[in-house]
Amino acid sequence: MKVPFNDLNRIHKPIKKTVMSKLDHTIDKSEFILSNSVLDFEKSFAKYTNSKYAISCSSGTDAIELILRALNIGHGDEVIIPSNTFIATALAVTRTGAKPIFTDNNNFYLIDVEKIVENISNKTKAIIGVHLYGQQADNVEIKKICKENGLFYIEDSAQAHGSTFKENSPGKYGVAAAYSFYPGKNLGAWGDGGAITTNNGKLAEKLISIRNWGSKKKYIHDEIGFNSRLNTLQAIVLSEKLNYIDDWNKQRNKVANLYLSELIEFENLVLPETFYLNYHTWHLFVIRVPNRNNFMSFMNESGVELGIHYPIPIHNQKAYKYLKIKSNELKNSENFSKKIVSLPIFPLMTSKELDYTIHKIKDYFMKK
Repeated sequence: MKVPFNDLNRIHKPIKKTVMSKLDHTIDKSEFILSNSVLDFEKSFAKYTNSKYAISCSSGTDAIELILRALNIGHGDEVIIPSNTFIATALAVTRTGAKPIFTDNNNFYLIDVEKIVENISNKTKAIIGVHLYGQQADNVEIKKICKENGLFYIEDSAQAHGSTFKENSPGKYGVAAAYSFYPGKNLGAWGDGGAITTNNGKLAEKLISIRNWGSKKKYIHDEIGFNSRLNTLQAIVLSEKLNYIDDWNKQRNKVANLYLSELIEFENLVLPETFYLNYHTWHLFVIRVPNRNNFMSFMNESGVELGIHYPIPIHNQKAYKYLKIKSNELKNSENFSKKIVSLPIFPLMTSKELDYTIHKIKDYFMKK
C-alpha cells in the first residue's frame, strides 16, 4: 500500500470548478492586480482571524519582512527567533539588515521562553515567536517579556492557520501576525502567497503602502516599498478554501488523536505534546525516534512517505555560518534535529491509510 505524506488533489478536486469559474470572470474583467477578489479575501481573512486588518502579500517570508520594515527594524538591530523552524523566519530578518539571534526550543518544539531572556541585549528590537507545526508559542510569557523590555512581539503564524491560544487566533498577543499560504499549508494557495493580520491601524496603513511600492496613490511614492502583492488567482483559491479550513483542521485532529492513542506504548518513540491552552491544528505531526535512518528506510520500503521538519537547525546552515554559533549553545535544536520525523497527516486521509501507517510503525518498534 502507498501512503503519501500529503495529497492536495483530494481537497482541490471539490473546489476546482468553482475556482476556475471565478478565474474566468477575472480574466474577462482583466482584474489582475489588487482586485476586488483580493480585497474580498482580506476582509474574509480578517474576520476569520478576529483581526481588524488583514493585508495580503506575495509570500509568508515577505509578510515577516514587511512587518519588520514597518516597525523600522533594520541595520544594527537584533531580532530573537527560534532555530528550529523553516529558514524563512531568519531570512526575513536578515533581509532587513538586522541580525537574527537564534534561540533554543523546548519540548513542545516551540521557542524556549527562558532562553529568550538570556538573549536580550541593548540591540534587541523584537522577538518572533513561531507557532510551529500547528500550535502557538507561549504568547502570554513572550508578550510579558516584550512589555518589560520595550520590544515588539511578532507572531510567525505560517503553520498555525485556525489555531487558537486561550481561544484567540494568532495576532492577539503580538503587534502583528505573519501567514504563509504555501500550497502545503493548512490554508494553502495554488502558488505562493502570504498575509499579515494586525489590530494596529497605523501599522496596517503602512503595510498597505510598503507592499505596493510605498504607494497609497498611483505614481505617488511616500516611502521605500516593495512589489509584494497577492495575485488574484491565489485570492480566489484562498477565499474558497476558507469555507473548508475548520473542517479540514478537525480532520487533522482526528488523525493526530489516533496516532497519539495508538502509539503511546513505545518508549523509544517520543510523541508530540500540545502546549497548554492551545487548539492544535496539526500542520505537521512530528515524532522523535532513535536510528532515524533505519526507521525511515523501513517505512519507505513499506510504502509510507515521511518527512523531516527540519533536518538542519538554521544556525547550522551554511548561510549563517558567519555568525559562528557554537553547537552546544542550542542543545535541543541540535539533538532533536537528529531524531525528528513527520508522519503523514492531511485532510481526507483514509482510515485504511492511517491504520496501515500505524500498523507499520508498530511493526518496526515491536521488532526492536
